[in-house]
Amino acid sequence: MNNILRLSTAVLLVAAAPVWAQKAAANVTQAPAAVAGNGASAMRPGLWETTVANESPGVEGRRIVVSRYCFASGDVGDLARVLPRQREPGMKCENRDIKAQAGGKASWQVACSAADTSLSGPAEATYTATTYTGKAELEHRKKGAKAEKVSSTMSGKWIEACK
Repeated sequence: MNNILRLSTAVLLVAAAPVWAQKAAANVTQAPAAVAGNGASAMRPGLWETTVANESPGVEGRRIVVSRYCFASGDVGDLARVLPRQREPGMKCENRDIKAQAGGKASWQVACSAADTSLSGPAEATYTATTYTGKAELEHRKKGAKAEKVSSTMSGKWIEACK
């Protein structure tokens, strides 16, 4: 188990969403990252609170997931450890093509797959030592159905040193 400690997760249902989106949002585990010019994380070690909102066009409302994570110094020194990770029921998800960019930015590709469905698309975030904001524009494809767009916005803030 890595050093990321999931302290708590609160899920707030703002309005009805497709069943797959409700299940997906309830199982999203995302963590913040901050990148320095050399690709190493510049985020401050400690307790972080993250907020993720998922929306699909044509669906009223959105799902909001608020989580808290404790990151040790070793975690924040490795960009791959602290990038947001998509979690989908019954799917294998991974971050690919991770790129650290100048100005505290990072980009990557989200790729989730299962036997008859996939969720994929680009993600990006901008960070300071104590805050971050980001977005992902994903496409949910299910065999025999029309692809659905899923927009995800994320933000995070440093709370305090881990206890």
